[in-house]
Amino acid sequence: MVLGGIGVYSWFARQMREPASRYKWDKRLLGLPLVGDLVGKLEVARFSRTLGTLIGNGVTLLTALSIVKDTLINTVMAEGLTVVATQLKEGKGLGKPLMETGLFPKLSGHLVMVGEETGKLQEMLIRIADLYDREVRSTVKRMLALMEPVLILGLGLVIGGIIMSILVAILSVNDVAM
Repeated sequence: MVLGGIGVYSWFARQMREPASRYKWDKRLLGLPLVGDLVGKLEVARFSRTLGTLIGNGVTLLTALSIVKDTLINTVMAEGLTVVATQLKEGKGLGKPLMETGLFPKLSGHLVMVGEETGKLQEMLIRIADLYDREVRSTVKRMLALMEPVLILGLGLVIGGIIMSILVAILSVNDVAM
């Protein structure tokens, strides 16, 4: 089992080093029901906080987007930022292309558009990051609360299996021919 675990780990690590394979795994991860939503919220929070900080420190928006793209772990969302950057160069703004990618939540796109219109993009990006950080925290708490009964049931089944195996062994002693 140890060798099998090491083999699976090395295969998976090799898959993650290849860009095409990494892209496929990231796309699958975003498509998962609970985990995909959590990963998306984490990436949006990281994107918003980093972009807000960079803009607040005087970095131009295009340069900041290229830097933020490198900070994202999920390659699908990073590729989406490449599309956003090209549309930003064409003069379409930031919020609308973010929503058009379909990778970023509509709420964040709308808030970015409001930040662009009011001239307070940096403050709005920090608010978006705070909002999604709170959502990630509450989602993790909910997932942990759901895992608790599952773990209790699983341990109960394991302990029940051990007790049954001991009882079968004790009762089979009586069946031994003397």
